[in-house]
Amino acid sequence: MSLESLDRFNALEQLQDLRRRLEALTQRVAGAWVPSADVIEEEDCFRLLVDLPGVRPEDLEVREEETTLVLGGVRHPILGTYTLQERPSGHFQRSFDFGQRIQAGSSQASLKGGVLEIVVKKARD
Repeated sequence: MSLESLDRFNALEQLQDLRRRLEALTQRVAGAWVPSADVIEEEDCFRLLVDLPGVRPEDLEVREEETTLVLGGVRHPILGTYTLQERPSGHFQRSFDFGQRIQAGSSQASLKGGVLEIVVKKARD
């Protein structure tokens, strides 16, 4: 690996770290909840992993829109008197643009251990 590619890699890491910190700050300031996610591209599909601890399957909605998957839902607060509350609750929505068409109606989702996994097939042109 060349020194130039290391510099680019470090710059990319720094930008990703900055994005994460800005996202966390925005969540705290606005009270919004933006679940963390990973998107993995495979040969014929995209695999989306989203951290959703405490969210019930019936409180989730997934929509496919051409090149985009839209995920929305709600995490209900636990009733009681909080002495510390760091985990946000309420509604959230995230959009994931894959940069290419996805196959309508192909999404398959499972929620295990607080992680939502959605597999959506790439459209065949």
